[in-house]
Amino acid sequence: MLLRKGIHLSTIILLFLLKHLHNYGDKKAGLILMLSLSAIAILLEIIRNKIPRLKNLFLKIFSPLLKEEEKAGKITGASFLIISMTLSYAIFDFKYFYYASLIAILVDGLTPLITFLIFRKNNKDHHHLITFLISAIIVAFIVNSGLPLIVKLITSILISLIEYINPPPDDNFYAEFFGTFIIYLLAKLFS
Repeated sequence: MLLRKGIHLSTIILLFLLKHLHNYGDKKAGLILMLSLSAIAILLEIIRNKIPRLKNLFLKIFSPLLKEEEKAGKITGASFLIISMTLSYAIFDFKYFYYASLIAILVDGLTPLITFLIFRKNNKDHHHLITFLISAIIVAFIVNSGLPLIVKLITSILISLIEYINPPPDDNFYAEFFGTFIIYLLAKLFS
């Protein structure tokens, strides 16, 4: 779990790179980067599920990071995260994408670690929900994203519920993409 969440948290570097590009008005470069990463993720998913020798190599390298259903061929959480980040980045204004990505990367990455340390639990139960919600609310107060606080607080609640419900195919997709969509709708409502 530690290694998987460490890698999950490291995607914050990608978010900061996209913010840097955004600050210089270069959405095209960011879009090329995200589309390239999504293409690589999709290609890896296809290759590992269609070519047995490469599947064995993939499992040999990444097995410690994968959930059981991912080992069996389900699309990985990492691929879902990159694909949903790409869609969110392409469709929505940067400030909506950026804040949803912070929640999807930072809060979703830290919550299992905090839940395990405090409650000694490693599953998505009510302890996980409470930890996720508190963490998201803390981020809402700390991060200056240009969004109204009410938008960030309601988003924290809704993304926490999505994370708790854990709808298929993967919570990484929903936390990022629907999170961005929720922020967009709430920003329009409260602006």
